[in-house]
Amino acid sequence: MRRGLALVVAVTLLVTTGGLVWWFAYLPGARARERADSVAAGLASGTLQDAWFTAPGAAAELTRIYSGMGALRPQVTVGELTSQADGALGADLTWRWEIHAGKDPWEYTTLLRLHRADGPDWAAEFTPALVAPGLETTDRLRATRLSAVRGAILGEGGEILAGNTSAYRVGIDKTLTTPESALASARTLADLMGIDADRYVARVEGAGSKAFVEARVLRRGDPAESELALRAVDFAGVRAIVTTFPLGRTSSFARPLLGVVGEATAEQVDASAGTIRAGDLAGRGGLQEARNHVLAGLSGFVIDRVDADNRATELFSVEPLNGTDVVTTVDADLQQAAESILAGVGPASALVAIRPSDGAILTAAVGPGSQGFSTSTLGQYAPGSTFKVVTSLAMLRGGATADSLVHCTDGAVVDGYRFDNWQGYPRTALGDVPLHTAFAYSCNSAFLNARDTVSQADLVTAAGSLGLTARAQIVLPGFLGSVPEDASGTAHAASMIGQGQVLASPLGMATVAASVAAGHTVTPVLVPEPGQQPGTPAVPLATHEADALRSLMRAVVTEGGHAALATVPGDAVGAKTGTASYGSPVRYHGWMIAIQGDLAVAAFTEDGSSGTTNAEPLVVAFLEAANG
Repeated sequence: MRRGLALVVAVTLLVTTGGLVWWFAYLPGARARERADSVAAGLASGTLQDAWFTAPGAAAELTRIYSGMGALRPQVTVGELTSQADGALGADLTWRWEIHAGKDPWEYTTLLRLHRADGPDWAAEFTPALVAPGLETTDRLRATRLSAVRGAILGEGGEILAGNTSAYRVGIDKTLTTPESALASARTLADLMGIDADRYVARVEGAGSKAFVEARVLRRGDPAESELALRAVDFAGVRAIVTTFPLGRTSSFARPLLGVVGEATAEQVDASAGTIRAGDLAGRGGLQEARNHVLAGLSGFVIDRVDADNRATELFSVEPLNGTDVVTTVDADLQQAAESILAGVGPASALVAIRPSDGAILTAAVGPGSQGFSTSTLGQYAPGSTFKVVTSLAMLRGGATADSLVHCTDGAVVDGYRFDNWQGYPRTALGDVPLHTAFAYSCNSAFLNARDTVSQADLVTAAGSLGLTARAQIVLPGFLGSVPEDASGTAHAASMIGQGQVLASPLGMATVAASVAAGHTVTPVLVPEPGQQPGTPAVPLATHEADALRSLMRAVVTEGGHAALATVPGDAVGAKTGTASYGSPVRYHGWMIAIQGDLAVAAFTEDGSSGTTNAEPLVVAFLEAANG
C-alpha cells in the first residue's frame, strides 16, 4: 500500500514538474511573442497603445516621428525571440518601406526589447531608435516627393499637343486671409476663372486652415490667361504660383481627346494599386487618363532624419522615373483649323479627318456646342443620306452599276408610312434615272424602292465592309456605328436611307469615306502601338466596288450642284450630304462626308436645316484649310 502511494506521489510530482516546465517555458514565450507581434503591427499602421510599453508616451512619440511621412507606412516583421543579458527578451524587427511598386524599398532592422511585467505579460521598450537606426529623442522622419517629369502627348511630326508648360496655379491661400474673406474671394475668383462658383466655394470652405485651393492653371505664355492671373491676385487671399504644368496648346485644344491633368482623386489613388499616391498628378479624361501609366512615370522620394533644429540628414532616396511621351496621329494645324471652323457653330458639332492610306485620325474636333462631350468619337446619331454610300455598295453587290436605272418617285409608302424626298428635290431628277443621278440628288424613294433587292443582312454586311460597324480601336472609348440585324417593313425601309435604328458617329462616317478613298476597309488609328490589328470584315471591300462608290461621290459634286466643292483647290472632291430627321417636333441633323486625295472628312451638326446648309460649308472651309 505504501509502495503504491509512493508511486502515485512520484507520478504526481512528475506531472506537476512537467506542467511548471510548460508554464515557464511556453506560456511566457507565447505571451512575449504576442506582444512583439502587436507592437510590429502598430508600428506598421502608425498606431500604438501605451499599455504595450514600459512607459507612457509611445503612441504620441510614434505619431510625432511619422508626422512628415504622409501616407507612407512600412511593413514590419518580427524575428526570433532571444534572451538578453539583463533578462529581457529581444527580437529583430525587419522594416520594409515600399516607396513605389517596382522600385527598391527602404529596408533595415531594429531591435525590439521586451521586459517581464505582471504575471505572464510582457512590456516593450520604446525609443526613437526602435523606429529607425540612429534616431534620437527629438528626431523625426520626413518624406519628400521628387516629382517625375510627365511625358508629352505628341502629334504628327512630333508636334507637342500637350506638354509641360510655364504656368500660374491660381487659387485661394487660406493662410493669407480670414475664413470669411476666403469664401468671398473664392466666389469672385470662380466667376473670373469661368468655373462653377458654388463647387469652388465648397472646396475652399472644406479645406484646412493652411490649405492652398487651386481654382485654375493658366498659361504664362498666353497674354489673355496671364492677364487673368494678374487680375486674380488683387482679390484677398489669392495667389498665382509660378510653376510648370502639363497643359494643352490652349485651354480648349482637342480637349475631349487629350483630357486634362490635375491632382489625383481618391478614387484614382485607390484604383492604382500603389502606382498613384495622394498628391500625385494624374490624367482626367482623354489620353491623359487612358495613358496616365505611360505619361506619369513614377515619383521618387527622399527620406530624411530631421532633428529639433530642422536639420535634415538623408537616410534613403529613390530617384523619380520620368514619364514617356505618347505619340498620336493628330495633325496639330488641321485640328486647330477644324476647331476654328466650328467655333461659331451653336449646336453640338464635329469635324473628323482621316488619312485613308493608313487610317490615321488627323482631326477629331468638336464645337463649343458639344460642351466638352466628344461628339466626334462618341456621338450616336442617325447618319441620314450619308448612309446611302453603304446602301449603294449593297446595291452594287446585287448587280447594279452607277448607270443602272432606278425608280425615283415623289415619295414612297411602306406599310402605310410615307417617306418623302427632301423638300425642294428637283422634278427633273424624277422617274427612271441612273443610280449616279439618284445618288447625286439624294433621292430617298429610289433607295427605298430598292428595298426588295437589298436585304437587311446585305446592309449589315456592306456597313462592315466600309468599316462602320467595327469596334473602335482608338485607345479611348469610341463608337463607329451600328446597323440593326433584324429589321423589316418600315424599319428596313428606314435603314436604307440611314434612319430608324441606324446609328453612326462622325468618326464612323469619316471611316466609311476613308474606306471608299483607300479602296479597302479602313480601321481608324489614333495612337499607333505595336500589336494593333486592323479590323477584318466578313466581306472585304473590293477595289472595283470602291471605284464605283468614288464615281458616285464625285457625281454629287459634278451633277448634284455642289459648286462650292467643285472650286476647292487640289484634287477632285467626292462627297455625300445627309439630313437626318429626329424627334417631335421634327428636327434635323446635318451631315456631309467628303474625300479628296488622301483625305477623308466627316462634318456634323446636331441641329440645323440640312446637310447642304449646315455641314457643307464646314467641309469646304476645312478642305480649303487643308490645301493651304
